[in-house]
Amino acid sequence: MAAAAQETVLMQNDAFRLTTHRLVQQGLEAEITAEGNLRISAHGQERLVEIPGKPALECAAYHGSIPVLGAMYNLAIQELSDDITPNGHMLAGANWSSVWTRDIAYAVALGAAVAAPEACRVSLDSRVKHGVVMQDTGTGGGWPVSTDRVSWALGVWALFKVTGDRDWLEHCANVLQATLEQDAAVLPPHSVLRPGETSFIDWREQSYPDWMTPADIGSSYAFGTNVLHYICRQILARMLHLLGRKKEAKPYEEQAARLADAILENFWNKGSRQFGIMRLANGYRDERTDTLATALAVLCGLAGKHALHALNHLPRSPWGTPVFSPYKISQRDAYHNRAVWPFVEAYVMLAHAELQDTAGAGRSMSHLLRACLAFGTNKENFNAATGEQGGTILNSDRQLWSVSGMLGLFYHGLFGLQYEKENLVIAPCVPREYRGSHWLTGLRIRNMVLDIHLNGYGTEIASAMINGKPGSPIIPLNAEGRFQVELELLPGGDDEAPAEPPAAMDDLPEPEWDSPAPAMLRWKPVPGAVSYRVFRNGTALAATADCCLPINGTAPYTEYQVQAVSTLTASCLSRPFEVTAPGAKVKLVPFRIGENAEFPVEHGRAWLDTRPCTARLDYMDTYLPAGIYRVRVRYCNATASLRDADTCALRELEVDGLPRGIMVLPHNTEAGQWEDYTLTAPLTLPLAEGRHVFSLRYTPQCVNANGSTNQCMVQELIVTRIK
Repeated sequence: MAAAAQETVLMQNDAFRLTTHRLVQQGLEAEITAEGNLRISAHGQERLVEIPGKPALECAAYHGSIPVLGAMYNLAIQELSDDITPNGHMLAGANWSSVWTRDIAYAVALGAAVAAPEACRVSLDSRVKHGVVMQDTGTGGGWPVSTDRVSWALGVWALFKVTGDRDWLEHCANVLQATLEQDAAVLPPHSVLRPGETSFIDWREQSYPDWMTPADIGSSYAFGTNVLHYICRQILARMLHLLGRKKEAKPYEEQAARLADAILENFWNKGSRQFGIMRLANGYRDERTDTLATALAVLCGLAGKHALHALNHLPRSPWGTPVFSPYKISQRDAYHNRAVWPFVEAYVMLAHAELQDTAGAGRSMSHLLRACLAFGTNKENFNAATGEQGGTILNSDRQLWSVSGMLGLFYHGLFGLQYEKENLVIAPCVPREYRGSHWLTGLRIRNMVLDIHLNGYGTEIASAMINGKPGSPIIPLNAEGRFQVELELLPGGDDEAPAEPPAAMDDLPEPEWDSPAPAMLRWKPVPGAVSYRVFRNGTALAATADCCLPINGTAPYTEYQVQAVSTLTASCLSRPFEVTAPGAKVKLVPFRIGENAEFPVEHGRAWLDTRPCTARLDYMDTYLPAGIYRVRVRYCNATASLRDADTCALRELEVDGLPRGIMVLPHNTEAGQWEDYTLTAPLTLPLAEGRHVFSLRYTPQCVNANGSTNQCMVQELIVTRIK
């Protein structure tokens, strides 16, 4: 083993100085002791974090010439062990008593699969119920407002690549098929893009415009969630091919291809050369950046030729890469907003490594190490402005996906463990600052045990020795026995400092309307704005320095929104202002309720649940001219809070006895506030001239994530002709 190297700088900026042995930042110093422990001195107090010298799990050991790497690897393994319960299930972190679907999926894919495959299997399987993947609680009562449960595919595929268990593969393929079929029965079939909120950013007030309700969020299209749906279909097709079910694989390959085209068309901004975070239901693209989504798009190949620019131009803070930017100015405390999440930073690091960008990878590695050294644990998140946990709304020690992100730094970053077809490929990414010797010993992949030694830096391999003989760092996955892999790296041409990424910043407040009228839009001035953009039906209409704009038009229905703009940033769009032609909007009241609509509705409100006596609700029939219509329900679902539980209500809309789509009725207020009514997202459908009867029905397609509690109050049905 090589002697420990002299202390050298890994990263230094205005916020901190990280070396091979210590961290120095204002008010804090952390160092690795001679025994491999972590000593933290902060604000006049000192504490010692004892780190085991050998792995707490039966997994690969790391050692090398950079002390902070050895200590942080051993701490991550210890914390991963602490996150596994006696019955073999993983916990989301020190503050949590279970794990969520997205947490375990991202954690397994980042590195936990390599270190603790059996606990990963048990935990991934715990997120399956009635043969489908469970959607985490989220905005408005979870699925289908939240649809990122397909992230489960990332975890199960990563685990299969480590274990090669074909029975597990078949089980997972069947679960994913059933999950996508359930989605298809509820999510709108006319759109290739999949609706639903942004993955893991599931506190609506932290990231969405203030005016958006859970119903609005559920009908929007998030860049990150669509990337996950693309990845899921890619993975499922590969699974089915491996299982010899090629005919079943083809539809998912075709869906993935269509979805890839739709994602690039709808989220890529050719001007800024960045991906937008989401599209509203009216088609408007929100140009804020989504860090996790961008990294995943790079890793799965979806970003293509846009990958390096999109990644290198993600806005950063001195402490790392925030979840999104610009920040939402109306939210001062950090959680998703104004925060760095280590697991997201880990995905950024892996995306840089995928592109052989050692400078970018090294920057993210240093941010991950800095945070763990400062906190003495792999924190859930921290404040992007200060680098501290103070000011964060919610936080936890040894957060599972943060721990796994640290392990990913080693397994898939430095050592570059990749899987290509039926081979294990070792493709290291060692930044120049991290040059030296790195060993990963006792690494178990299927029936192999590997001892890997890297020397030097860069991404190109100058020489490779396998069991003492010249060879290639590509080993068949069906190989058995022990392999000693010695790799000498060829220094890359990365001596030039990377371009400084843009700084994360606040957005502007959303404009508020000021007595607008059908002929004249008016809004209140926004501090800091130099101009305003006006949008009609999601498309830019005009730009003005004034706070008013005359309008005219003959369309039956038009929706206007305003955006405040400064020289550096912009606001989210304002609340929509609707202009409806006379007679274009009809409001219908509930008429009869019951399995056969046999009971009259009293006082204009109806309680809907899953019992036969509420299985069908009919509205007063009405005459409508031929046209395209938007149908919405005024309702209340106060079963649980705006961002909790799994009790989003679902009902099938029937017109003249025929099913026309699923109406989603999420939580729209806080628990128990049954007098707060709002509107669902619209269903758009053509109608012929004549009298029509609208009904809401509880059908087999309306089973929600909870499975039993599926309830709401409804008032009027609003039918608006838009064309």
